[in-house]
Amino acid sequence: MGGPPERARGEQLELLRSGGYAAFGRHERDLDVLDLVFDSLVDAPGSSGDEVRRLRFAGHGYTVDVDVRGQANLTVELRVSPTGPVLVESRGADSDEPPASRLVSFLLRWPGSAQRPVRTAWIML
Repeated sequence: MGGPPERARGEQLELLRSGGYAAFGRHERDLDVLDLVFDSLVDAPGSSGDEVRRLRFAGHGYTVDVDVRGQANLTVELRVSPTGPVLVESRGADSDEPPASRLVSFLLRWPGSAQRPVRTAWIML
């Protein structure tokens, strides 16, 4: 099913994910981490004829769907479930870097709520 290039990409993604978790463990103990449960590049290659990369993060009662469009000028759309007032902040590499090396994670906070903030697993855009 998956040949050597797909296997190498999967191993690279797993290494990146484990590095992100290690960073969270050292620096942000007050956050919950949402796991990457779907990435159209890996889970449905070639299915996106409209040039949209779809990602889904889930955990701790929340789901974050992310659509990424473009190459040089990325457009990112997020949908959080369950819905409600939420502040979203992105963290990642400098925007001066090439698009293929953009490492990003999204931080979600609920204003006026006792809900712990959550962060998505790190992903390369």
